[in-house]
Amino acid sequence: MDKIPIIDQIRRNDNLLSLPQVLSEVLEEVGKEDFTADSLASIILKDPSLTSRILRMANSSYYHRLSDIKTVNQAVSVLGVTTVKCLALSSSVFNPDKIARESGVDPKEFFAYVLSIASASERIARAVSYEAPEEAFIAGLLHDIGVMFLLYHHPQEYSRALKGEVGAKTLVEAEAKTFGADHCEIGSHLAETWSLPSYVSDCIAFHHHIGRINEKSILQNVVALAVLLTSDRFSGYEMGLEERLRLISQVSDRLSLSKSQIDEISSSLLARTIDAAEYLGVDIGNIENMLVRANQEIWKSYLTIENLFKERQELSENLLREEHSRGAMEAKNIALATLSHYLNNATMVIYGRTQLIRMVLKKGDTECLLEKLPADMDVMDKSVEKIVAVLEEMREISPLDQKEFYNMSQALNIDDRIKQRLEKMSQEGTWVEMAEKAPA
Repeated sequence: MDKIPIIDQIRRNDNLLSLPQVLSEVLEEVGKEDFTADSLASIILKDPSLTSRILRMANSSYYHRLSDIKTVNQAVSVLGVTTVKCLALSSSVFNPDKIARESGVDPKEFFAYVLSIASASERIARAVSYEAPEEAFIAGLLHDIGVMFLLYHHPQEYSRALKGEVGAKTLVEAEAKTFGADHCEIGSHLAETWSLPSYVSDCIAFHHHIGRINEKSILQNVVALAVLLTSDRFSGYEMGLEERLRLISQVSDRLSLSKSQIDEISSSLLARTIDAAEYLGVDIGNIENMLVRANQEIWKSYLTIENLFKERQELSENLLREEHSRGAMEAKNIALATLSHYLNNATMVIYGRTQLIRMVLKKGDTECLLEKLPADMDVMDKSVEKIVAVLEEMREISPLDQKEFYNMSQALNIDDRIKQRLEKMSQEGTWVEMAEKAPA
């Protein structure tokens, strides 16, 4: 299947994702020059689910209202036509029936991924003082409508792309090989067909194409950074760690965001995603399952860090054999700085999640959580403690060109040094303070 049939399919199909009647009426109404808030509200009221979603959004923390919004007419006035239109579209997007079983994609996992990017987009927009952070949330919410189109119309072909049967290294490359166009291009055509604002269609078009983003476009960079900060749980394609860190640094610099701001945003994403799912009425699974997935990501990150550290140890040995060349030492320090950035980010994410678990326990949401989560918190705290110890050790050995090595074990026997440091930290109870002062 090449690109022309896919794009033509979008252009000629008036019911691209089997949109509900009410949504079709909403899109038709806002396209009229003489529509009013009353006429739009009367259409929305026909759909209880859409009515509830719009009222929850209008009363959410995103709008910081001093009084409750009780009518759809008020909600339309507060949110604005564009937001109402996009929320109406999300009602169709966040529908498990739109993800065919043949695709092999878990709807809850996919929805959690999309909501995480929407939440990250909103948080980043606020961090850079973007004047309309709700626009960032909406752009993040609809950024993967191209994926939804492919899951709905071509589930079997998309399944083969996800399984790596087309010989591609990235998701967009697999889609391009399978369909002649990736989900970014397909999504931007959908946005144009639905007459969505250009800021939404541009974010959709470029969120995986960092090199094509307008450096001065705050919103495009906001959504792209949100995608880079969010783990892709549904596709199976993952960007290499160092390339991902490089791009995060590049886009963060464009937005003038500091490393500590990025860490803060990352550590709050799980809680923000759960909140967004609640007020939008989207099923992303229970909290315990999300925490299990989070722990799996933590363990996966730990293994990646461990492998990278071993690679750096081997690099150190080779460099030392080359008589401490200044250029070689600089390369080593850069490599250590990259590891330090990643480790510190992982530390803040884990620490943030332990706080989330404690918050859930304090609320007493379920007996199951009360029974199981204390042990989970202990495991994650131990992981944080170990990572912080590694960070402290890295800070001490980073200036390798200033050290004299009479044997390799003196500087590079990391296991023994970390073990001793963990024992000292345990006795002094200082690992949280050390995490806050970890090297950048």
